[in-house]
Amino acid sequence: MQIFVMRSNQSLAKFLTMLSCCSVLIACGPGTETGSTPGSSQSQSCNSAGLSDSACNFTDCLEAGCGSTTIRPNESNTQPSEKQKLEESLRSALNAQSAGLGLNAFILPDSQDYAAIPQDPQNPITDEKVAIGKLFFHDDRFGLDGFSEQSPSWSCSTCHTVATGFKPGIPQGIGEGGTGIGVERRLEFGFDPNAVDGATNRPDMQPIAVPSMLNVAFQEVVLWNGQLGNASNGLINSHLPESTLVPDQLPASVNAHQLAGIESQAIAGQSIHRLRFNENSPLQHIPAYQNLWNAAYPGGSVDIAVDVGKAIAAFERTVLANQAPFQRWLRGESDTLNESELAGANLFFGKAGCSACHQGPALSSRVGALESELFFAVGFADFDNNKVAIHGVIEQNARLGRGGFTQNPDQNYQFKVPQLYNLVDTQVFGHGASFSSIKDVVNYKNTGVPQNASAAGSLDARFTPLNLSIREVNELTTFLTTALYDPSLARYAPTQFPK
Repeated sequence: MQIFVMRSNQSLAKFLTMLSCCSVLIACGPGTETGSTPGSSQSQSCNSAGLSDSACNFTDCLEAGCGSTTIRPNESNTQPSEKQKLEESLRSALNAQSAGLGLNAFILPDSQDYAAIPQDPQNPITDEKVAIGKLFFHDDRFGLDGFSEQSPSWSCSTCHTVATGFKPGIPQGIGEGGTGIGVERRLEFGFDPNAVDGATNRPDMQPIAVPSMLNVAFQEVVLWNGQLGNASNGLINSHLPESTLVPDQLPASVNAHQLAGIESQAIAGQSIHRLRFNENSPLQHIPAYQNLWNAAYPGGSVDIAVDVGKAIAAFERTVLANQAPFQRWLRGESDTLNESELAGANLFFGKAGCSACHQGPALSSRVGALESELFFAVGFADFDNNKVAIHGVIEQNARLGRGGFTQNPDQNYQFKVPQLYNLVDTQVFGHGASFSSIKDVVNYKNTGVPQNASAAGSLDARFTPLNLSIREVNELTTFLTTALYDPSLARYAPTQFPK
């Protein structure tokens, strides 16, 4: 009798429990949701997990929420992580500075996406030009017009070396008269930088630190003073009198071709750097080169030097640091930047004010920038002849920067804003090679005290102390060092040359 009563009580308890569950399910179960059916994907998922229909429906109820009661506290109480906050803050800053273009305003295009790469209307980029231009750029067998008996051992890549971020790797670039590659290049014994022009022992040395050729497509003019570039659709030099823009002597005399800076430099550089392509060179003697040339210029060539320059420029425009972590982050790969890099990026586009001058995809200038947005006086020192690595006399016009070219004193000590990718590949920074690390430059900008006392009266109004903390200096340095570093620039070097 007792057993019977006990079993009856247990049955009653089970019945009451089931009735309670049914009440809950009726109150907030999936049957109250429009479109819920036994064959829904959610039901199938539950069944595949081995859950009973009641358990499955109750889970649905919890996920949907029962009336006004919040059932998923983990979801509602989740706060964004510090990294997520930094990412959101960075996106907001970038969007605010993008002129309505969003993150796309800062994305470097793929090297094969010619339509997205800025180019001269008189030199449309083609696969064929890029292919032969890449070889011309790197092949030192074209160093045929040297003054000395030194064997041809220089090319464009001598001062724009892949391994050193398309810079020389040393303060003063050396073409003929140098020995070694990249950071190991030195003046060869017997050459004299002070020899008279045309002397057999006068080396080809630059009077100013050679800027990187990386991401060069995003600026209309080239060289620190912007003297090369006179494109038919150009803005920067269009206001200058012809006597200034197209003088009789190189390099600026090539502006007569009315081409952009990259093309103009590639043409002028052939004579200045003692290269020869137009006669008795590998271009004439190697059939493989002739085939490539005919593919690039199927209609023939009226001026070989100009067309060589156009091919080299076409290649140069495709040399983009588009595999850097920051570029990948801009494309949606959120795991490519760590918190320190994100914090530095927020400083760059925020408190530190770096993006007031460094703009566009290359963090140099935006496409269509005005002259006032391209040249700035920030007091960097010039070459120091007291240093053993600096040779020859540095002319006053080179020291005056933009003003030395335009002869406008208001532009004295202004120099073109450089691009900022792969800076860490060298230890040479500034037009006068006056810094040896990225952090040195950041600290200089942070204190806001000019190196060059002569430039003190010409400084840009934005050159003021940044008041960054030690931690902020380190974070900004980290962003510039690692987030803007493309590790695969070797893809722009040829694997072999025509024979």
